[in-house]
Amino acid sequence: SEPSDDILNRAKDAGVTFEMVGIGRDGFVFVINQENPVDNLTIEQIQDIYTGKITNWKEVGGEDVEIIPYQREANSGSQNLMEKMVMKGIPMMEPPVEYRIDSMFGLIDSVAAFENSEAALGYSIYLYAKDQYVKDSIKFLSINGVYPTDESIADGSYPLSKIVYAIFRADEPEGSAVRQLVDWLRTDEGQLAVEAGGYVGLKEAK
Repeated sequence: SEPSDDILNRAKDAGVTFEMVGIGRDGFVFVINQENPVDNLTIEQIQDIYTGKITNWKEVGGEDVEIIPYQREANSGSQNLMEKMVMKGIPMMEPPVEYRIDSMFGLIDSVAAFENSEAALGYSIYLYAKDQYVKDSIKFLSINGVYPTDESIADGSYPLSKIVYAIFRADEPEGSAVRQLVDWLRTDEGQLAVEAGGYVGLKEAK
């Protein structure tokens, strides 16, 4: 994912500039427990949940259950995406310590846990929740009426589709192994490797 502003500022202070090259596509997804009857949220509703304006699932078509809105730790990839793609500069409420999760699998486990049932809401990277850490007891939400799939991420109709980057120092010499690898990842053969890793290929995007 694109580095957080904090990481970019630290790099700038160290005199380092990054070069970012898109090599694939992924999605940012919201997950809830299968027991929760809600299937869709709008981005505005998610913003209202994470600023504390909406606190109960009944306000978004669910049961009369208080929402447990989990967050990730600062500077994690998913937290950075949440702040930039979803909140768009709107400050998130400060969560209780037990609602801030320090790993992707920990967040998914928390949403999947039986004791949370209908209450929990969390977010993750599509690839991770779909392929790398799959839990039968969670489900993806549609966002603005569009469900996250390889196809909706590839054509950009899923509103939280994103580019996956290869990121390296901008002063990397021309023809270096790093640049050769990144160039190869954008070829037809390289895109097969990207897709084999679970990402959506750039060549699929319209």
